[in-house]
Amino acid sequence: MDFELSSDQQLLIDSIEAMVKPYSSLPAGAHGYVEYSAILQRQLEESGFLTIAAQPGFGLLDAALVVELVARCPVSVEAASSAMIAPLIEGFATPVALAWNLNRPSRFLNHARTLCYIQEDAVYVGRPGPANFTAIESVAAYPLAILTSVPQNAVRLTGDIAAAIRRRASMGIAAEAAGLMRGALDLTVKYVKERRQFGQPLGHFQAIQHRLAEDAQIVHACRTLVLRSADEDTAPSAALACLYAQDAMRKLIYDCHQFSGAIGLTLEYPLHLWTYRLKYLQGEAGGKASQAQSLANLLWPPPSRVA
Repeated sequence: MDFELSSDQQLLIDSIEAMVKPYSSLPAGAHGYVEYSAILQRQLEESGFLTIAAQPGFGLLDAALVVELVARCPVSVEAASSAMIAPLIEGFATPVALAWNLNRPSRFLNHARTLCYIQEDAVYVGRPGPANFTAIESVAAYPLAILTSVPQNAVRLTGDIAAAIRRRASMGIAAEAAGLMRGALDLTVKYVKERRQFGQPLGHFQAIQHRLAEDAQIVHACRTLVLRSADEDTAPSAALACLYAQDAMRKLIYDCHQFSGAIGLTLEYPLHLWTYRLKYLQGEAGGKASQAQSLANLLWPPPSRVA
C-alpha cells in the first residue's frame, strides 16, 4: 500500500528536493560530529516551507512530507517542530525547540526562537534567551543545549492545545526518523554497490540483499505510518507512528553500520550524521516504552478510580 500524492504535493516534493540537493553531500573537509546548516534553516523559513501546514490548500500531511524529505540530508536543521507545532501557537517564531525536562539536553535549543517545554498536564511556550540554557558540545549529530530554566515570558497552555502539541511532537519525531532512516539506507546501498570483496560488489551477496530489503520495508512502513498519522491527526495514530519508528530504527542502524564496516565508524564517512541522530531520537519523549504505554492507554483507557 502507498499514498497517491496530489499534483500540488508532488510539486511540493519536487521543490523541496531541489532546495536540499546542494546539501545531499557534505563539502570537502567536513568531518565533524554535528553538521548544522544555518543557511538551509534560513532558506526553509524564507521559502515558506516551514509554514506549509497553515497555508491555504495545504495541511499537516504536507508538513510531514517536508519534514521527512529534509531529514534525508546529512546536515541537520530544525523542521519537525517548526512545520508541525508552530501553526498551533500564534505569535511565536521559528525555529521551535522541544524540551521534555529541565537540566537535560534539548535539540536546537541554542538556535531556537521559540521553546515548547512539554509536561504531562501542560505545555509552556516562550522565547528562550541565553539565560535559559547552556550550549554543550555534542557528539549526537544534533546541536544540543541544556535547558536550565523556563523563560519568564512563557505561556502555560492546557487542554486541547497542549494535547495537540504533544501529539504533533510525537508525529514530528516519527517523520524525522523516517527521513533519517531513508538517508542512512540510501548511503549504505550506494556503498555496498561500490565496495568490492571476493571479486564482486558486496551488494551481490544474497544475505546482504535480503537484510537491506527488510530495511527498505521498515523505512517504507515508517513513512506510511507517519503520513497516515498526519492525515488523521489523532493521538493513537501519532503514538503508533512514533512507537514503530523508535522500535524499528534499531535494526536499520545495526545493518547500516555492519555493512559499512570499519569506515562506518569514522568521521570522514558521513553515516553517523544519520545514525547518531536516530540513536538520539530513540530516547526522545521517553522512548518507545513511553510511546507504547501512551498508545495502550489511548486504546484501552485505564478504569477510573471511584472515591
